[in-house]
Amino acid sequence: MEPQPVILQRKIVGVLIRAAREKARRTTGQLAQRLGVTPARIRAYERGAREISLPELELVALYLQTPLSFFVSGEMTLEEKMPAPPSAAEMRTRRALIGAKLKQARLAAGKSKDECAQAIARKPATMGRYERGLTDIPLSELDTLARLLKVNLYYFVERANDAEAADVLDLERLAHLPREVRSFALDPNNLPYLRMAIKFGDLPSDRLKELGEIMLVVR
Repeated sequence: MEPQPVILQRKIVGVLIRAAREKARRTTGQLAQRLGVTPARIRAYERGAREISLPELELVALYLQTPLSFFVSGEMTLEEKMPAPPSAAEMRTRRALIGAKLKQARLAAGKSKDECAQAIARKPATMGRYERGLTDIPLSELDTLARLLKVNLYYFVERANDAEAADVLDLERLAHLPREVRSFALDPNNLPYLRMAIKFGDLPSDRLKELGEIMLVVR
């Protein structure tokens, strides 16, 4: 059985994809055609019933003219200039690059394939396929591996200002918060919840209501 945080993360990403798609006035069919998948798969992504990979999410962001950071860190800057959608060859290259970075981070952290595979409930052979860029890595698994290997998720993303993405906390404001709130914010284990809170600030009220209903279901 999947851990509830994984289920919740997948459902939140799905809601964000749907919100971005509707804001861009695109149908599930149009988005599916751009990704080269079926509309049913897009609907599964949006319901949180199926895991999306990082290369696919990058393509979603490009097509919907929405920064990737909206889906993975809660930042929303629609003025960013969006490049042209990648080709199939570029997608393969991105998988290979992510795999190479994953292997590099694993070796730097002194972790074995067995340890990484155990962390994401996969076989070591699957980790090998991930590192060789032969298989898409589900976003929740990549996030779990990033935390295990002590790297930021943006380590795997081609972005000029990676340091900006890591700055979730405003230390000056943090100093004025109640002690128990500061303790929560400074605990690395709570970083996913802080990022989630940032995402909520970018969503309209109807999407916030939908997320609330999701949380009640997966409790």
